[in-house]
Amino acid sequence: MCSLAVKSRSPTSLTSGPWRILDLLPIVYTDDLKGAMADRKKLATTLSTQTNGRIKLEFDSLSQGTVSIEDAYDEALNEQYILDKIESAENNNFSAVVIDCFGDPALDAARELVRIPVLGVAQSACHLAAQLAPRFSIINTVPEFVHIDRSLVVKYGLSQHLASVITINIPVLALEAHAKRTVTTLVSAVKEAANEDGAQAVVLGCTGMSSLVTALQQRLVKQGLNVPIVEPLRAGVYNAVAWVLAGHSHSKEAFKQPRAKKRILGHL
Repeated sequence: MCSLAVKSRSPTSLTSGPWRILDLLPIVYTDDLKGAMADRKKLATTLSTQTNGRIKLEFDSLSQGTVSIEDAYDEALNEQYILDKIESAENNNFSAVVIDCFGDPALDAARELVRIPVLGVAQSACHLAAQLAPRFSIINTVPEFVHIDRSLVVKYGLSQHLASVITINIPVLALEAHAKRTVTTLVSAVKEAANEDGAQAVVLGCTGMSSLVTALQQRLVKQGLNVPIVEPLRAGVYNAVAWVLAGHSHSKEAFKQPRAKKRILGHL
């Protein structure tokens, strides 16, 4: 009789390790995201402290591809480079990979390719939001991404929890350029989600917003709006930590290894 799930690895404990988790930015990095990168380094330090040095968060990005992902075309261009990085991570003894983009680009293909856990931040964030509240909204960057957000929510079986998708019309690489203005726009979007759409939690629909969360939360508290803000990078990273410590990975019955065949690949 065939098992419906691959056997879990033995559960781990904080008496062993360390475990290396790769935060993969699935783009070509530029200094437009230097605040986001500083935030990731801060998160790495926090994780190390919280786990007594047993969890080590490391970072990588692409050497080829687009400098941001804002539509399905960007995702398609970057997917092969993402898969190459994830396969390399498995070969270099990483315990898990987090794909650091709200579109969860190449997530299913990566899970077919490798056995180590691969986590999508959108999947992690939306499931967390649905646990925190019956209805949540997503605040995204540009209108080109709305259909991707909605498609992911449907794919992940959470349509009944989605109150709305609100677009702030700020490209990814412009989020930090005028940070105070971006935070003000985010505050207005959260208010709209809560007061007009009935959202009881909010998911930020771009990991490039991570460095702005503290300022956003401070502004919301001052205005008396008590809405949980789910930051997708942290949702994905802490989900990866849980999988690693519990000894879980994705099912290879669902995400079967690609069949051996001739594949003629070119270069973009």
